[in-house]
Amino acid sequence: MKIAVCDDEKMFRNEVIILLNKYAEENNIILDITEFDDGGKVVAAKTVFDMIFLDHQMNELNGLDTIKRIREKNIDTKVVFVSSYSEIVFDSMKYNAFRFIVKPVTKDKLYEAMDAALEISSSERKLIVKDEEYNESIVVYEKDVIYAQADNVYTYIITAEGSFRYPYNLSTLEEELDSGGFFRTNRSYIVNLEHINSYDKTGITLSNGHKAVISRSKYKDFNNCYLNYLKRSSSR
Repeated sequence: MKIAVCDDEKMFRNEVIILLNKYAEENNIILDITEFDDGGKVVAAKTVFDMIFLDHQMNELNGLDTIKRIREKNIDTKVVFVSSYSEIVFDSMKYNAFRFIVKPVTKDKLYEAMDAALEISSSERKLIVKDEEYNESIVVYEKDVIYAQADNVYTYIITAEGSFRYPYNLSTLEEELDSGGFFRTNRSYIVNLEHINSYDKTGITLSNGHKAVISRSKYKDFNNCYLNYLKRSSSR
């Protein structure tokens, strides 16, 4: 998950980044965090962020103007305002702000925003894959992926509807998938945590009956990741 933290004060950026890193560690997910000291730099960035934590009062481009420009680029990034100026909350909603957190940032509010974002991401995110039977490219929702399996330079995506070819290797797919909902069990498999029926130290039984191998070195991390996933799911 790619996240931007934008605030012209280093201290406040650090506060958010520390909490984000704690969240990632506790939930065993990967967050790619980039910090900015001005809204204009976020707008100019080539990276499309999944989520932006954004201050309002900044020296160059303020938060409202920043989110306005982001929306003008048709980017549906989740923007969380982190500001002392609570009076702008209604203005922020005009630009589809995802959350508004009044400084100082608390662990509970940031964690709630992250939980909600991960839940939405898993239902919205899509992959472009190849239907080899009909020789056409189609869209598959991430939530419908049961597992992915490496096949040389390609990867096969398995859903309840069938098997589809992803045009890149498993490591590239791993970077694209929502890290909060998937886990790479060994060199050849990535599984969707939502589609797990049961597991032990030898493998994971998925909703379609397939058993994915899990390496011994990955089992502890997988177990922690899956238990944290269940906790997040039960609290929604």
